[in-house]
Amino acid sequence: MEKRGWRQPVAIWFRGQNQLWVEGEPDRLFAWVSDGDAEWVEEERQRWVRLREQQRMRELKPLKGETRFRVLREEQEEDDKMEMNVAVHQRYLYEIQGDLHEQEELSSYRIQLREGQDGWSIVDCTVMPYQFEEASRGWSYYHPPSEGDANTSSYNRMRAVQYAETWWNGANPRYQKFEDDCTNFISQCIHAGGVAMEFSPRRDRGWWYRGSRENWSYSWAVANSLKNYLDRGGTTRAARVSSPQELQLGDIICYDFDGNGHWQHNTIVTAFDPMGMPLVNAHTVNARRRYWDYRDSYAWTPRCQYRYYHIPG
Repeated sequence: MEKRGWRQPVAIWFRGQNQLWVEGEPDRLFAWVSDGDAEWVEEERQRWVRLREQQRMRELKPLKGETRFRVLREEQEEDDKMEMNVAVHQRYLYEIQGDLHEQEELSSYRIQLREGQDGWSIVDCTVMPYQFEEASRGWSYYHPPSEGDANTSSYNRMRAVQYAETWWNGANPRYQKFEDDCTNFISQCIHAGGVAMEFSPRRDRGWWYRGSRENWSYSWAVANSLKNYLDRGGTTRAARVSSPQELQLGDIICYDFDGNGHWQHNTIVTAFDPMGMPLVNAHTVNARRRYWDYRDSYAWTPRCQYRYYHIPG
């Protein structure tokens, strides 16, 4: 069978999510799956249920989904088995209280397929940390924030948000790239906002970056360590607040998806929806103006804990 034979279910899988975003019928998405009762299928189905609940809670009207994907690698393991890695760019348009908004994500997937009597079908689809590509910078929909959205202070929220908007879908070549890049990205954003590094000869002290070859503090690049540094304040002078409504542009949210006390992810606030709730940018699964609670994430569980940090001016 020609290559387009095994690419067909992959194309339908991702483009079907556009229709699912608007119409909300998850079962239609799984027509090209070999085992509808597989664990990963149930997890995907529940993720879309959570996303639909989130839409209702936000009083969100979905308008349109756009998906582009490119195959990064494909390997035919046997005559009837195929594995491929794909990079996916998804853009969702929606309306809240008459205001038009957009959300974007860049992600990578490892997909396994098998050929049966009815043709090729998906056996497994696993999200992976986004694999940066030079071409990804061309996917940006960058809109600089207005002057009125930022406070004039020693922490320049405008610059932090501009940095997050500029580099949400790419890697600044001045910094090392990490497989799990979320904290490295957030540290860059905070530093771009004018927060000075706190240098130390020890990697478990301060908050600093000196270059490649592991010449950075754990707090610069490890989610749990940055959360601990924000708790101490450090050069960020961050203060924990009790709710997302208290956050401002350029503030930070930390996530413990499993609720086990080990913090795994960080985001930066780059906008607010009409309900006053934060929208965030992030790396690893690269996101732009994603709703702050991450209930649509593969990593989210009902035990998820959040910490909200305001960086004062």
